[in-house]
Order: sequence, then C-alpha cells, then structure tokens
Amino acid sequence: MKNVKITKAPPDGGYGWVIAIAMALNSFIYIPMMHCFGLIFKDTFAELGLSAAQGSFIMNLHAAFGLLTGLLNGVLLKMFGYRKIALVAAVLYFSGVTLTSLARSFQFFIISYGMIASLGLGMSRASYSLALNTYFRKRRSKAMSVAVTITGFGSIVIPQLINLLMKFYTPEGVILIFGGICAHFFVTALLLQPVKWHMKVEEEPLTVQDRNSKDEYCDNEICDSSLSLNQPAKNQRLSNIAKFFDLDLLKDPIFVNILIGLAFAVFSELNFTILIPFILNDLGLNNDQIATFLSMAGVADIAFRFLAPYIGDCLKTSPRQMFIFTLIVLIIMRSILLISTHFYAILGIAAGLGIAKGVRRVYVGLIIPSHVTLEKLPSASGMEMMANGFCILTGGFILGIVRDLTGSYFFCIVIMNFVTFLTIVLWTIEGLIFKYKKNDPEASDTTNNKI
Repeated sequence: MKNVKITKAPPDGGYGWVIAIAMALNSFIYIPMMHCFGLIFKDTFAELGLSAAQGSFIMNLHAAFGLLTGLLNGVLLKMFGYRKIALVAAVLYFSGVTLTSLARSFQFFIISYGMIASLGLGMSRASYSLALNTYFRKRRSKAMSVAVTITGFGSIVIPQLINLLMKFYTPEGVILIFGGICAHFFVTALLLQPVKWHMKVEEEPLTVQDRNSKDEYCDNEICDSSLSLNQPAKNQRLSNIAKFFDLDLLKDPIFVNILIGLAFAVFSELNFTILIPFILNDLGLNNDQIATFLSMAGVADIAFRFLAPYIGDCLKTSPRQMFIFTLIVLIIMRSILLISTHFYAILGIAAGLGIAKGVRRVYVGLIIPSHVTLEKLPSASGMEMMANGFCILTGGFILGIVRDLTGSYFFCIVIMNFVTFLTIVLWTIEGLIFKYKKNDPEASDTTNNKI
C-alpha cells in the first residue's frame, strides 16, 4: 500500500449528469429569451420612440453587464460555492425579467432588463459552468454536448411559443409569462449539489511528485489558494491580492490571447444573434418567417450540438481548432445573407448558421477549462466574462450607431465579420509562433498548449 495513493476524484458521470441537465434546463430558458427579446419588443421600441442605438444598447447591456462583474463572480464562487450563487442568480434574473413587463421607458428597461436581469444571468452562467467542469474531467466534452443539445431545443420551441403568445398578449404580457417560467431557475439551482457529496475514491501508483502535490479536488467545491507569508508587508498584500484573484494568469500570453480572441468572437456572434430579428425585418420578412428562420437554425443547431464531440474526436482536433472552423463558416454564412433575397435561400443560410453555432456552442465552454487548472477556473472564467462583457457592451453600442447612421444592417454585418476574422488571425499567429519555437531548439518553450 505504500506505493499506492488514494485520491478523491470527481464522479465523471453519475450525479454529474443531473448537473448537466440542470445546466441545460437553465440555458433552455434564458438563451432563447435573450435572443428573442428583439422579436418581442421591436414594435414597442418603435412606439416608445427608442432609436436603434438605444434598443441595441438595452439588449447588449443585458448581455454584458453581468459579464463585467465576472471577476467578482469568481471570488464569490470561491467563497460560497456554485449552489448558493446560483440561487442568488435565480432571484435576480426572475426579478429583472418580471419587472421588465412594467417597463415603458428607456431608463426602466436599462435598470430591470439591462442590469438586474443581467446580473442574474452572469452569476448563473458562472455557477453552472463551474459545476459542470467540477463534476467532469475526462468526459467534459460529452457532458457539455448533452447540456447544450438539450438547451438547443429552446431555440426551436421558444421562438414559436413567443410568436403564438404575441397573437394573444401584449409584449408586456409575454415577458410577464416568461418571468413566471424563469421561476424554474430556483429548482435547477437546488440541483447543484456540492461535488464533495459525490466524490469517488481512486487508487493510483505513487510518484515522487505526489509527495508534495496538492489534490485538485478538496473538501470544498474549489480549493483555496495558499497565501505567502514570507514577503515584506506591502509586497505580501499585493501578492495576496494577486493570488486571491489569480492575476498571475495574465502573465500567460496564450491565456491573454485566448481572452481577446473569445471576446471578439463572442461579441460578433451574440450581437448577430440579438440583431437577427431586426436584420430579417429589414430584408422584408414577417414575424412568421422570422420565427421559421430561427427554428430552422435551431434544428441544425441541436443536431450538431450532439454530433460536435464525435466530429472533434474523429478529426482529433483541439477545442480551439474546432472553434476556428466554426468561425470560418459563420463569416461565410453572414456574407451570403447580405446578398440573399429568396426566402428558401435564407432558410439555407439559417441551417448553415445553426450548424456552425451548434459546434461552436459545445467547444466555446471547453477552451478555458482545457488551458487552466480547476483551482484557477473560477477566476479564469471571470476574466473571460469581463473581457466578453466589455466587447459586447462597447461594440454593441457602436453597431447601433452604425445602424442609425446608415439606415441598414449591411455595415453592421461587415463589422461583425471583420472582428470575427481578427480572432482567426490572432490564434493563427499564435499557432505559427508556437510551431516555430517548437521546431527551433534555441527558442524557449513557454507553453505546452497549442491551438
């Protein structure tokens, strides 16, 4: 027994599948809700005299404000765990969406939907993502595939449900009904049991490194970082703050490049998804056709969310490589949309967008976890959320101004495609530099993670 170590490991299945389903049900509601907000309120915005820039700012603030608090979310998750934070998120999101049914001014939309609901959304994303990555280690891609596949059904069901409800209720009534549906977040939050309740015991051969190593899975949901006591007072305080927030991650150039690339890509994808009802309306499509477009994209999305991990295994590619492939497809589909006039051709574009979105949705949540340790994952995810939030908020407002100045969404799509292309360029350059350093014996090896 001296040559064997007994360790605690995540279940990598078992109750972890309940976590995956809880994450799926949560996302099933809020993701389509966020994407269909423009479909619900596009006529209300016109009645209230809100410009395209103001409408875009409301929707982008909702997507970004909660993300801007990402670093704080990482700290809260370390202190209280994902279950308690998910419950707080449920209170905030339910309250924000319900209050939005009373909104009749730009300022009210900003407070209720843009800030309160957004805070709940940001905390919810961080909680469920951390829970899933804590329960799974070897089967993360399969678990993520299950979660996002179930989520994808929301992209089919919710647009049609909204279209049906709008025939019987006002936009305020529709959003109030969804406020009631959001009460299910309390149930999914309670399903996020601490991983220590379900840890399994494993026996592994003992190595020299194990004698001084620290188990990645501790009694708490996430291990606490140790603080140095062997430094001068001022330096120690700064060091402790940096270690508490895991700011040493920013010393890793690859991690920083990942943050920038993801922020650009998420900005483009999210804004395109938010603005697609308005874009299709400009192309002359009615509400039924817009709902059909969203449902067609949703069908393709679901199919390839399920197939994505198997495609990745077959191609033997990393999460970032799969993500780059989807970005290329997205750029092509958006560009074709600019010159399409026939409805069935537009439906074909919807299928292409859905395919790319389905694969992207599986792998976007695996890029950061595949690069950092579980101990640093809350802080790394928080930094990712902050970077995404900043790009979404600033970029979305710029897109709204461009729409007001030009009178169409043509240049908005061009800008989104350009920003998406920047992600491909940044990550490709990184890959080339890594390949050069790997082949050059005199070059210093700075990392073992390539794209």
